[in-house]
Amino acid sequence: MELSLISFISLLFVCSAGLIFKNRLGSVSSHFRRGLIALAATFSVIAFAVPTFAQSHQGGEASLELPDLSKVTFLSGITGHNLLLIGIVVCLFGLGFGLAIYMNLQKLPVHRAMREISELIYETCKTYLITQGKFILIL
Repeated sequence: MELSLISFISLLFVCSAGLIFKNRLGSVSSHFRRGLIALAATFSVIAFAVPTFAQSHQGGEASLELPDLSKVTFLSGITGHNLLLIGIVVCLFGLGFGLAIYMNLQKLPVHRAMREISELIYETCKTYLITQGKFILIL
Protein backbone atom coordinates (compact mmCIF):
# COMPACT_ATOMS: atom_id res chain seq x y z
CA MET A 1 0.00 0.00 0.00
CA GLU A 2 2.77 2.42 0.96
CA LEU A 3 4.76 1.80 -2.23
CA SER A 4 1.73 2.35 -4.47
CA LEU A 5 0.92 5.60 -2.66
CA ILE A 6 4.51 6.77 -3.09
CA SER A 7 4.39 5.84 -6.78
CA PHE A 8 1.12 7.75 -7.23
CA ILE A 9 2.50 10.84 -5.50
CA SER A 10 5.67 10.65 -7.61
CA LEU A 11 3.63 10.39 -10.81
CA LEU A 12 1.45 13.31 -9.74
CA PHE A 13 4.54 15.40 -8.99
CA VAL A 14 6.12 14.53 -12.34
CA CYS A 15 2.93 15.48 -14.25
CA SER A 16 2.65 18.72 -12.32
CA ALA A 17 6.29 19.57 -13.00
CA GLY A 18 5.73 18.88 -16.69
CA LEU A 19 2.74 21.19 -16.78
CA ILE A 20 4.58 23.94 -14.93
CA PHE A 21 7.65 23.71 -17.15
CA LYS A 22 5.54 23.63 -20.29
CA ASN A 23 3.69 26.81 -19.35
CA ARG A 24 6.61 28.80 -17.96
CA LEU A 25 9.33 27.82 -20.39
CA GLY A 26 7.58 28.55 -23.67
CA SER A 27 10.54 30.33 -25.28
CA VAL A 28 13.20 27.88 -24.06
CA SER A 29 14.39 25.19 -26.46
CA SER A 30 12.53 21.90 -26.31
CA HIS A 31 15.67 19.89 -25.52
CA PHE A 32 16.44 22.01 -22.47
CA ARG A 33 12.81 21.83 -21.35
CA ARG A 34 12.79 18.02 -21.71
CA GLY A 35 16.00 17.86 -19.70
CA LEU A 36 14.45 19.91 -16.90
CA ILE A 37 11.36 17.72 -16.87
CA ALA A 38 13.52 14.58 -16.74
CA LEU A 39 15.52 16.09 -13.88
CA ALA A 40 12.33 16.93 -11.99
CA ALA A 41 11.01 13.42 -12.59
CA THR A 42 14.21 11.83 -11.32
CA PHE A 43 14.30 14.06 -8.26
CA SER A 44 10.67 13.35 -7.39
CA VAL A 45 11.05 9.59 -7.70
CA ILE A 46 14.16 9.67 -5.51
CA ALA A 47 12.59 12.01 -2.95
CA PHE A 48 9.37 10.04 -2.59
CA ALA A 49 10.99 6.59 -2.71
CA VAL A 50 13.37 7.19 0.22
CA PRO A 51 10.81 6.15 2.89
CA THR A 52 10.29 2.86 1.06
CA PHE A 53 13.96 1.97 1.29
CA ALA A 54 14.09 2.98 4.96
CA GLN A 55 11.69 0.25 6.10
CA SER A 56 12.72 -1.85 9.05
CA HIS A 57 13.77 -5.45 8.55
CA GLN A 58 11.16 -6.76 10.97
CA GLY A 59 8.38 -7.02 8.41
CA GLY A 60 7.01 -5.86 5.11
CA GLU A 61 8.12 -6.39 1.56
CA ALA A 62 11.64 -5.10 2.19
CA SER A 63 12.47 -8.10 4.38
CA LEU A 64 11.42 -10.75 1.86
CA GLU A 65 14.18 -13.14 0.86
CA LEU A 66 14.22 -13.98 -2.84
CA PRO A 67 15.49 -17.35 -4.08
CA ASP A 68 18.61 -17.59 -6.21
CA LEU A 69 17.24 -17.46 -9.75
CA SER A 70 20.42 -18.85 -11.33
CA LYS A 71 19.61 -22.26 -9.79
CA VAL A 72 16.15 -22.53 -11.40
CA THR A 73 15.65 -23.47 -15.06
CA PHE A 74 12.77 -22.62 -17.37
CA LEU A 75 11.90 -23.47 -20.97
CA SER A 76 14.41 -26.29 -21.54
CA GLY A 77 17.42 -25.06 -19.62
CA ILE A 78 17.28 -21.25 -19.53
CA THR A 79 18.16 -20.06 -16.03
CA GLY A 80 15.85 -17.66 -14.24
CA HIS A 81 18.50 -14.94 -14.24
CA ASN A 82 19.01 -15.20 -18.01
CA LEU A 83 15.25 -15.21 -18.57
CA LEU A 84 14.95 -11.95 -16.63
CA LEU A 85 17.81 -10.43 -18.65
CA ILE A 86 16.09 -11.44 -21.90
CA GLY A 87 12.92 -9.75 -20.60
CA ILE A 88 14.84 -6.55 -19.88
CA VAL A 89 16.28 -6.56 -23.42
CA VAL A 90 12.79 -7.03 -24.88
CA CYS A 91 11.54 -4.11 -22.75
CA LEU A 92 14.40 -1.90 -23.99
CA PHE A 93 13.57 -2.77 -27.60
CA GLY A 94 9.93 -1.91 -26.91
CA LEU A 95 10.95 1.40 -25.38
CA GLY A 96 13.09 2.24 -28.41
CA PHE A 97 10.29 1.31 -30.78
CA GLY A 98 7.79 3.42 -28.83
CA LEU A 99 10.12 6.43 -28.85
CA ALA A 100 10.74 6.07 -32.59
CA ILE A 101 7.01 5.95 -33.34
CA TYR A 102 6.38 8.91 -31.02
CA MET A 103 9.04 11.01 -32.73
CA ASN A 104 7.63 10.15 -36.17
CA LEU A 105 4.11 11.07 -35.03
CA GLN A 106 5.28 14.47 -33.81
CA LYS A 107 6.48 15.32 -37.32
CA LEU A 108 3.12 14.63 -38.98
CA PRO A 109 0.77 17.51 -39.83
CA VAL A 110 -2.32 17.93 -37.66
CA HIS A 111 -5.80 18.94 -38.77
CA ARG A 112 -7.11 22.09 -37.07
CA ALA A 113 -10.13 20.31 -35.54
CA MET A 114 -7.93 17.56 -34.10
CA ARG A 115 -5.56 20.14 -32.61
CA GLU A 116 -8.51 21.88 -30.91
CA ILE A 117 -9.76 18.59 -29.49
CA SER A 118 -6.31 17.63 -28.21
CA GLU A 119 -5.91 21.04 -26.56
CA LEU A 120 -9.32 20.60 -24.92
CA ILE A 121 -8.31 17.18 -23.63
CA TYR A 122 -5.00 18.59 -22.39
CA GLU A 123 -6.70 21.42 -20.50
CA THR A 124 -9.23 18.98 -19.00
CA CYS A 125 -6.46 16.67 -17.79
CA LYS A 126 -4.50 19.62 -16.40
CA THR A 127 -7.54 20.82 -14.44
CA TYR A 128 -8.18 17.30 -13.17
CA LEU A 129 -4.56 16.89 -12.00
CA ILE A 130 -4.58 20.24 -10.23
CA THR A 131 -7.88 19.42 -8.52
CA GLN A 132 -6.65 15.99 -7.44
CA GLY A 133 -3.38 17.49 -6.21
CA LYS A 134 -5.30 20.00 -4.05
CA PHE A 135 -7.48 17.19 -2.73
CA ILE A 136 -4.46 15.07 -1.79
CA LEU A 137 -2.79 18.04 -0.09
CA ILE A 138 -5.94 18.57 1.98
CA LEU A 139 -5.87 14.93 3.08
